Amino acid sequence: MKSVTKLALLACVGLSVAAAPRPALADKISERLDALERENAALRARLNRLETSKETSKETFGETARTARHQPRPADSTSGTVLVPLPRSAGQDSMAADLGYVGARRASAPRFEISGTASFLQPGAGNLEYGTLTNPLPVVTPHWRNQSLKPNFTPSFSFGARYIGDESKDIQLNWTHLRNTATDSFFASPTEMVGPPYLIGPESALYKNGSGSVKTAFDVVNLDAGYTFCADCSFQMRAFGGVSAARISQNLSGLFASPGGDASSGYTVNSLFTGAGPRVGIKGQFGIGDFQFIGEMAGAVLIGSAQSGMDFTTLSPAFGLSSQSISSPNATRVVPSIDGKLASAYTFAPTAYGLFKVEAGYKAAVYFDAVNSYALTQVPTSLTLPPIGIYLATQQHLQSNFTNHGPYVTASWAFY
Repeated sequence: MKSVTKLALLACVGLSVAAAPRPALADKISERLDALERENAALRARLNRLETSKETSKETFGETARTARHQPRPADSTSGTVLVPLPRSAGQDSMAADLGYVGARRASAPRFEISGTASFLQPGAGNLEYGTLTNPLPVVTPHWRNQSLKPNFTPSFSFGARYIGDESKDIQLNWTHLRNTATDSFFASPTEMVGPPYLIGPESALYKNGSGSVKTAFDVVNLDAGYTFCADCSFQMRAFGGVSAARISQNLSGLFASPGGDASSGYTVNSLFTGAGPRVGIKGQFGIGDFQFIGEMAGAVLIGSAQSGMDFTTLSPAFGLSSQSISSPNATRVVPSIDGKLASAYTFAPTAYGLFKVEAGYKAAVYFDAVNSYALTQVPTSLTLPPIGIYLATQQHLQSNFTNHGPYVTASWAFY
């Protein structure tokens, strides 16, 4: 009995000892769980801040990209284009906003544009008939076929500079330069003869070979200021006005000789006009994405000086070489002009250095009564054959239009 009692007492003491530390252990476990919960809450708060910052950066970048992509281009490719530098990292919201503001300021700031044009222009005039092929037989019904020079398309160039004050206002300067030489020749059969248009009678019976040439020099400088209406629209209209200055020179010559070259008759007509005056015009542009379709028309009234003269040379086996001339005093002349072009252009994506654009099209210009020439009439028959000179009874002073036209390609660079 005593043994059983001792065993029971030992069991109670062991149970008491085992049960004694449990409250302290539970307290430690509860404290650890609370600490873990606080750490989890802090982590969740940090993760929420990072996600919010990332979404804000995406919205800022997307807005600036949409602004740059949908901002319309102006009438001449530069104003209205927004250059937006990319943010350095996704979390730098304030830096992205600052860069977008700087890009917008650069787009609206004044800028310069330079351009160069390569073109193939064909000059023309109304006085390019330089000789006549005469078939005198049968005598009662002779025939005359006038010969004309045909200038080819020739390389020419233009340079331009433009100052863009804002999206609507600009000032530009352009210079176009053209030089052209055209030659031709024709020959007569034994029953035919050749000669200048004013000498197709018996005097030219010995002349069988005819040749002619025309040299053209053309320079024009245009300075104008323009205003673009609805600069942020797909279709834009630029009205401009300014001054134009032009110099138009022509030297037309013909030479007619016998087969051996011992007898000949030739002439050269010199014409020069230099003038300046007001010029106004309008330019329309329709943009589809990065492409533009352009049409332009302008008119000018040039007031300046006209010079003209005509020189003759006659070679005779008996009397040698003789020279004659006709001259007119310098005269003040008013020359109206019209020029225009149709073109399409492509503007490349803007960079930190500026904006590059390529334009290709066709242009034409006409200057009314800018070329001077002479028409000799009633030239009496020479007393000696072959003739030793020209003996005219009457003459006419004529004016002809000067034209040029052809395709062109222009490359321009706008920089800040």
